[in-house]
Amino acid sequence: MGKYYFETRDLVIIAVISALGGVSSTYIGYLGNLINRFLGVPFGAGQILAGLHIFWIILGYGLTKKRGTGVMIGVLKAFVELFSGGKLGIFVLVLSATQGVLVDLVFLLSGKRNFISYIVAGGIATGVNVFIFQLFFASYNAVTFFFLISCIAFFSGVIFAGYFSYSVLEILEGKEKKYGVKKAVTIGFATALLFGGIYYYAGIYTLGEKISVSGTCENPYDFTYDDLKSFEKTVKTEMIGQYKYEEEKEYEGIPLLKIIEKAVPKGEKIEVVGNDGYAVIFDLEKLNEDIVLTEERRLIAKGFDGSYWVQDVVEIRIE
Repeated sequence: MGKYYFETRDLVIIAVISALGGVSSTYIGYLGNLINRFLGVPFGAGQILAGLHIFWIILGYGLTKKRGTGVMIGVLKAFVELFSGGKLGIFVLVLSATQGVLVDLVFLLSGKRNFISYIVAGGIATGVNVFIFQLFFASYNAVTFFFLISCIAFFSGVIFAGYFSYSVLEILEGKEKKYGVKKAVTIGFATALLFGGIYYYAGIYTLGEKISVSGTCENPYDFTYDDLKSFEKTVKTEMIGQYKYEEEKEYEGIPLLKIIEKAVPKGEKIEVVGNDGYAVIFDLEKLNEDIVLTEERRLIAKGFDGSYWVQDVVEIRIE
């Protein structure tokens, strides 16, 4: 009987790695937002960890050592992200598949599976993330900032996708036998990510459509979009950020003021929190009817900087 190119062991590895990579994407995004908040920027700095998305593709390739593994994991990983509620929607298939193709291509052209090929594959596959977003969405309207973000993504890929995956493979394959600094750092970092992920999914990440209104108010409550749909209105606006821009269009949503009024607020500040931990604060007196929450749980903050347009809102706190 002839042998198939991908054996059962290979297919199991590809399936498991794709699943792990897909479900970890939300957690990695959360970590990126923590970095953004720590540095006081709305986005961009989180690209420091972008290589962790590609880590799974390169790790899977290293375990099977067969061409085509990269694109297979890229596509399957994208489907896991898509059907688990990923924010990129169908576009994640384009992004992740391209990254998988690039990983396969780098190893094919190099003809080797050594340290250099791993870090080059990691850097290129991660760095292209920024270029693809620019191509499809014109995400960054400042050349210097675009170049800076691209460099951050590339070096993140070199470290977290290339070096980290190569080190993990050495440990899994028994090549790194001594408990030196390199092995200790690799195991320590992997353990921190594992327990951080468990904590995130157990204590932070929430599913479902309900949004919580809490804090200094007389009537804290949870609601879905349909509960307040009678207040729905249309707002026409553009999103203008320091480095990002979205063209003017119409949005349908529930005014944030109506949501707050139902809670009978006693505070002066309104904090809007996203599912990934990102949050912004408004002065209650500066809110108007044109700041709306869409059915997709995106806050459309007309008149405010793009950093206030919170995605996937899960909580509104009155302070």
